[in-house]
Amino acid sequence: MIFCAIVVISVAAYILTPRNAQVQGENPPLQGEGSGIRHLVNSGREGADVGLDVGRFAPDFVDAHDNAFSLTGLRGRVVVLDFMATWCGPCRLEMSHLKEVFSAYGRDQVVVISIDVDPTEGDEVIGSFRDSYGDNWIFASGPEVGSVYGVLSIPTIYVIDRNGVIAYRSVGVTSFSVLSEEINRLL
Repeated sequence: MIFCAIVVISVAAYILTPRNAQVQGENPPLQGEGSGIRHLVNSGREGADVGLDVGRFAPDFVDAHDNAFSLTGLRGRVVVLDFMATWCGPCRLEMSHLKEVFSAYGRDQVVVISIDVDPTEGDEVIGSFRDSYGDNWIFASGPEVGSVYGVLSIPTIYVIDRNGVIAYRSVGVTSFSVLSEEINRLL
């Protein structure tokens, strides 16, 4: 219980810290997907049709250190967002399903992004987790993004269509068969 309170306080402090990320155009092709840990923040771009429900445009985010990387820049590809933390047992189980997704689809069609929502976990911890459980898809730190997406339980999966619209949302471990069915529907 004390740990949960510390995490909630840490997330709140992180979210309330000002960010200076600005979006500079659309994304170039993905390069070095697994090479480093991205630091994602809310882009601040919102519209009336942005929301968290299926059928609404997904809230945009950018990399705070490489603001050419954004969710809107991934339009034209299906995006699987995996909100997780390294200490989460079900999140570790989810990694095996994401490995199957990553192996089954071309990177030009489907982008997988695992976003760590625990603000106490740094690049080294996330990178070690990726090396042990993940693969060469994008891993990021993004407590603020998790908050914007209303993540209260992990793992939480969002599948976003080629136009940036939320097509599927699931809380808890989501099997490869369910993910592939959703992805295939969008390709």
